[in-house]
Amino acid sequence: MNMMSSIANKSHVKLCGGEFILELEPYDRSIIDKGEIRVTCHDGSEFSINCKTQPENDGRLSLKFSVQSLRIPALTKVLLIWAGNSLDISGLFLRYQLDSDKLNDNVYLTKNLFNAQARNYSLDDLFVVTYAYLNALPLDNQNFGGLITILSYRIADKLEERGDILEAVHATYRHYRDKVQSHNAVAFRWLVSSSSVLATALLATGSVTQAADVVDGALKAIVHPSFNPLVHQNYAMLLFQGGLIKAWYGHFDEAASLFIGAVNAGRYGMIDLLHPQNNWVIGQMSDCHKFLLIIEAAYCASLACTKNKLPPESRFAPVNPAPKLQINFKAIFERFECCKKSPPPFFEQVLQKMQAHQNQPKT
Repeated sequence: MNMMSSIANKSHVKLCGGEFILELEPYDRSIIDKGEIRVTCHDGSEFSINCKTQPENDGRLSLKFSVQSLRIPALTKVLLIWAGNSLDISGLFLRYQLDSDKLNDNVYLTKNLFNAQARNYSLDDLFVVTYAYLNALPLDNQNFGGLITILSYRIADKLEERGDILEAVHATYRHYRDKVQSHNAVAFRWLVSSSSVLATALLATGSVTQAADVVDGALKAIVHPSFNPLVHQNYAMLLFQGGLIKAWYGHFDEAASLFIGAVNAGRYGMIDLLHPQNNWVIGQMSDCHKFLLIIEAAYCASLACTKNKLPPESRFAPVNPAPKLQINFKAIFERFECCKKSPPPFFEQVLQKMQAHQNQPKT
C-alpha cells in the first residue's frame, strides 16, 4: 500500500475554533512539513493553502487550516498534495455547501439552516456552514441576519475556542445593519434576532462596548417592532440587554427606562401569544415562559435602578421588593451553551452594581 492509499483509508477532519484539522497516518514521518491543500473553484481558478503541520502523540499528523481559507461556497475540488502525490478529499468539504441557486429562497434556507427539526447538520456543521458563508452571502439577502443568528449561537457553544471570531462577526454585522431592508418582514425578523443573539455572545466574552454598539444600533433601527410578531421576544430581550449595559456603565436612569420598555414589550408579546385566534399557543408555551422570565427580571431590575421608586407614568403597581436583587440569567439565556453552567462574569457584575445602587440611601 502506497502512502496516499494509507492516508485515504485513515484520514478524517475535525474542527477546533475556526480551523479544520485534517488528521493523517502517513508511514513516512520524514515528509512531515510538505502537506498542501489545493482548491479548484467553480470558475476554474485554483489556489493553494499552506497548512500548519503538527505531529500528535498518537502517531498521527495534523494539518491545520482556517475554515474561511477553503472558500467553501466556491469550491468544486479539494486535493491534498503530499510529497508530489495527490488525493481527492473533496467529499470532506462539499457537504458544507448550500445550493447556490437557492440562497434567496426563504423556504430552502429555513429547512436547511433555521428549522432545528428539519435540518440535517450537526451543531458543529452549522458553525462551519454559517462561518463559511459569512463573507459569501450578500449583505442585503433577507436571510443574512439569520446566518449571523445561527453563527452567534454556535460560537457561544464553544466560546473559549471560537470567541475570537466574534470581532469579525461584529464588523460584518455593522455593514449588514446598514444594508438590511427592514421593511421586509423576513429581513426585519432576522435583524432583531441577530442583534439580540450577537449581543448576548459579546456580553458573554466581556465585550461590553461592542455589545452596546449592537444593541443601541438595533434599537434605533427598529422603528415598528409590531411589524412582525415573530420579533416580540428578541425585541424584549434587546431592551433588557440595553438596560443591563446602561446599568453596567452606571447610567441607572437610562437603564430603568429600558427595563420598563422590556416589561411592556414582553407584555405585548404575551398578549399576542395568548390571543384567542392563536391555535399554536400550546406549542409556544416555552415562549410564554421566556416572556415571563424577561418581564420579571426587567421589572425587578427597574426597581433596583430607581431605588424602588418607579415613575408614575410607567403605570406599574407599587410592590415591596425583595431586599436582594435576584435575576435568573441561566434561565433567560438557556439557549446559550456558555450560560448553562453559570452566567458569564458580565451578568454577575451588573447584578452587583444594580444591588449596590439600590442599597444606597435615597436622596
